[in-house]
Amino acid sequence: MQTAYLYDLCRSVQALREHLERQGAELTRLRVAAVDGSSHAREERGVFAASAISTGEVLAQVPQSCVWSAASARQSAYGQAFAEVFPEGKDKMVFLLDLMAARLDEKHPRHAYASALPKQPPTPMAWPENLRTMLSGTNLGAAVAEEREELEKDFASVMPKLQSARPELFSKDFTFEVFLWAHGMWFSRRYPTALGAIDQPKDYRWQRSSEEEMEEESDGEGVLVPFMDFTNHRSGTKIVWQADVEKVSFITNEGVPAAAEVFNHYGDKSNEDLMLIHGFALLDNLYDTYGLWLTVKVSDEPTAKRRRRAVRTERLGPFHLRRSDARWKEFPSELWQALSAGSAGNEHLRSLSQLLRERLEDFQATQTRDRHFAAGGAAEAGDVDVRIRYIARYRDGQRQVLQDCTKALEEMLAKVSQEAAPAEAAPVSALPE
Repeated sequence: MQTAYLYDLCRSVQALREHLERQGAELTRLRVAAVDGSSHAREERGVFAASAISTGEVLAQVPQSCVWSAASARQSAYGQAFAEVFPEGKDKMVFLLDLMAARLDEKHPRHAYASALPKQPPTPMAWPENLRTMLSGTNLGAAVAEEREELEKDFASVMPKLQSARPELFSKDFTFEVFLWAHGMWFSRRYPTALGAIDQPKDYRWQRSSEEEMEEESDGEGVLVPFMDFTNHRSGTKIVWQADVEKVSFITNEGVPAAAEVFNHYGDKSNEDLMLIHGFALLDNLYDTYGLWLTVKVSDEPTAKRRRRAVRTERLGPFHLRRSDARWKEFPSELWQALSAGSAGNEHLRSLSQLLRERLEDFQATQTRDRHFAAGGAAEAGDVDVRIRYIARYRDGQRQVLQDCTKALEEMLAKVSQEAAPAEAAPVSALPE
């Protein structure tokens, strides 16, 4: 089965390469191959240097005609049909529907690209239920469940109407499973919208270096850049993305030896973001965060009809806690503001300390197992699904953040207590900024 997968990969990628090069793409320096040790079920592949590439040289160039955006999706037959049925339809839905069509319709102008994409979506919204259950009780598990529910609602709100109005385009093959695939491809592979140049002036120029702060994907619906979305992530990779009205260029700022993998830089993301968006997690990710939610009591002011203060509970957050590092603080200033507004003295510090210890216990209970699988440990029953390793890395990262923050808070409490002696409580001004 692995041999068949590699054959299909080579054939589909070669067809895509030929298609792109006919449009003017420059890809001669690169090749695509399966990543060593990858499982065919996960279809992991990477981009490799066909020959040595020096610092400052162009890795690849893809013409703007091959860049896929929501604007170009609206120009397709499927995008136009969607606009007829849903005049106020969102760009995201147009993009996903056109992606589905490109996979299912061999005559679609982007079928060569869709055919070269993995057959299984990487994002956890599309994972089988038994894997999604392993995320239960975590912030990521809640986010995945919420996103999947929204996708189910979106699909149910448009597909029956499209299949009724335009059955010749939207056949019964346009299923929720294919919709999940399209969402996974779009969500995990999109570049910033600014790389696309449809409707831009002739002198349009845009550039971003991986050494700059990465822009969030929410800068729009993003664009898909065929072939160069096969590049895998590596923290610290030095690469430049450039765009003008004719092409998108990728330039290395560190050089790549012959036959070495050519990496990209997705941004300094936590494992929670990497998992939700891209479907993988890194071992011992320094950029990990833990999203802390607080439930506080809020007292409303009396009114003419209600003379007594009304007390209600309110959920605040998430406050993103971080691992200990000299470059940042473990606790965001917004957390101290929220805590000091509802408590006096050191009580809020003690309450926070207790809350963190409770959250930490959930991850300490599986620490040995998580570390084992996160680091590549074997299972008694045979091969381990790589997604289980990613879940273990995510859980282990949550534990490390909470452990670092719990230790930092205990040190903080000890210091405040020493400075406040012999007073029973320290003033709120003693809190960190």
